[in-house]
Amino acid sequence: MIPASPAVARVLRLRPGEDLRGALSGWLRDEGLGAACVASCVGSLVHASLRFADRPHVERIDGPLEIVGLVGTLSPDGPHLHLTVSDARGAVRAGHLGFGAPVRTTAEVVLLALPGLVFTREPDAATGFRELVVRPSA
Repeated sequence: MIPASPAVARVLRLRPGEDLRGALSGWLRDEGLGAACVASCVGSLVHASLRFADRPHVERIDGPLEIVGLVGTLSPDGPHLHLTVSDARGAVRAGHLGFGAPVRTTAEVVLLALPGLVFTREPDAATGFRELVVRPSA
């Protein structure tokens, strides 16, 4: 485990039409941070783009949708985010969040900036995927 400075909470309110994934990636870049995570998110989406387990492509889930949960890490190499949404009947879908999830009315996102850390994604021989690597910041 790598020691880090205390986390600093930040709150974003995303507006109608903003792409959920794009806005979070842009926030990390604009803040000049090397590591952050999503603590909480509620709101609604016009539709969502999700990649399901062991599937190669993102699928569009038509809305309107309520955001039931969003978890994940944000790194300069890109986010790793899992989204859970429910439709008007309460049916729930969840998966890896892709680009193409526009906010419907609002998305209230609580983020934890992690000073003292840098997240990167590097190839992992055991999994065959680019996996999270945590390092102290310079």
